[in-house]
Amino acid sequence: MSSQARAVVAGATGYSGRDLIHLLLQHPQLELVGAFASRGGDTVSLATIHPQLTGQTTLACQPFDEAALAKLTPDVIFLGTPNEFSHEVVPALLETGATVVDLSGAYRLHDAALYPKYYGFEHTRPDLLTKAVYGLTEFARAALRGAKLIANPGCYPTSIQIPVLPLIKEGLVADGQPIICDSKSGVTGAGKSPTSTTHFVEVSESFKAYNVFKHRHTPEIAQGLGVPNDAQAIIFTPHLLPINRGILSTIYLKLKQGVTRHDVLRVWQTTFADAPFVRVFAEAQLPEIKFVANTPYCDIGCVVEEKTGQAIIVGAIDNLLKGAASQALQNANVALGFDEKAGMR
Repeated sequence: MSSQARAVVAGATGYSGRDLIHLLLQHPQLELVGAFASRGGDTVSLATIHPQLTGQTTLACQPFDEAALAKLTPDVIFLGTPNEFSHEVVPALLETGATVVDLSGAYRLHDAALYPKYYGFEHTRPDLLTKAVYGLTEFARAALRGAKLIANPGCYPTSIQIPVLPLIKEGLVADGQPIICDSKSGVTGAGKSPTSTTHFVEVSESFKAYNVFKHRHTPEIAQGLGVPNDAQAIIFTPHLLPINRGILSTIYLKLKQGVTRHDVLRVWQTTFADAPFVRVFAEAQLPEIKFVANTPYCDIGCVVEEKTGQAIIVGAIDNLLKGAASQALQNANVALGFDEKAGMR
């Protein structure tokens, strides 16, 4: 890839699209040349849709049109679009020769048979599921280089897999007990379209679990951790917090006999020594949402009861950034041969 590349964002009207545009506008090597909505409507300036972008760009957001997008000759296309929409348009977008980074769940799961149950549609391109690179950047750099289809991970799975996957890979986790993931997200994780369960009056002054045993991120978490997609291996319960952004996952797992907190920290520090956006909390302080909000970081920490081997692990991210936009840019940077940190401060 040359020193400069052209980028397009589809799904530019949503929260993740907004944050991705903001990152691209400060990128030294990616030029944002086009922005599209995922549905019809009028062409409207990005600053009108997202007043936060006033003075930063004169680009307008157009209704999605594959031919108009192709004429922009992009090197990378970011899709912040709904799952089924991404499923439908990705094959044609790949024909442009651009790298496609899909922020939806349309190409995350390896097994097409899971899509009707968890996503509500039949997946017609299982061939692309085998070709898509699952972009959990810290574990996928080699596969990302030169990749043409990148499935950006979900926000909850990112907050869980980053701290837990190294422990499984190093054989520190005991067998025979489920990994319990108790996760809480800000309301922007539900998207921009208001619903009867996410508008202010319903969310404010409350806290609730939702989609218990049926959340679409469950098979993604199981797949990423390499465990069966059942309650014997993984229990994932998402909750809705009355805050705008951020995720905190509290993960309960049993360590093998003799494994200490020092061992956990050692594995993390080794695994993430060259990971610019993972911060290991090695002292008594545990991660909090306010430490990661509006940043591209994943913060991880733990407490271990060494007599029993019970570990409580905490992972925290901004759901719109490390859980979506900044991780998408991080993946694109690696795929295109740029500095992984480019465009992020």
